[in-house]
Amino acid sequence: MIGNAAGGVMAIYLLMKGLPKNEFVGTGAWFFMCVNLIKIPFYISLGLITVDSITFNAWLIPTILIGAVIGIKVVPLIPQKVFQTLILGFALIGALRLILV
Repeated sequence: MIGNAAGGVMAIYLLMKGLPKNEFVGTGAWFFMCVNLIKIPFYISLGLITVDSITFNAWLIPTILIGAVIGIKVVPLIPQKVFQTLILGFALIGALRLILV
């Protein structure tokens, strides 16, 4: 269940592989989608996924789609070097949160 904490490690790994922005975003999205799909049976058995939670999440689908469209439009506008710096900064913030909280 703590697999979500691996986001920073995955980000640094993908940066070290030298992936361009679009490949970075796509690879991360596919990887974590697969990881999260594997976790579904466990979440259901623990009662973390219920009809109520699925209903609530369904209401968020428009927001998710809006975020995806914004991401598709914004990522190409960010220079590769700035993108890499932002990713490292966010990974640092995530690491500090894991250590301090």
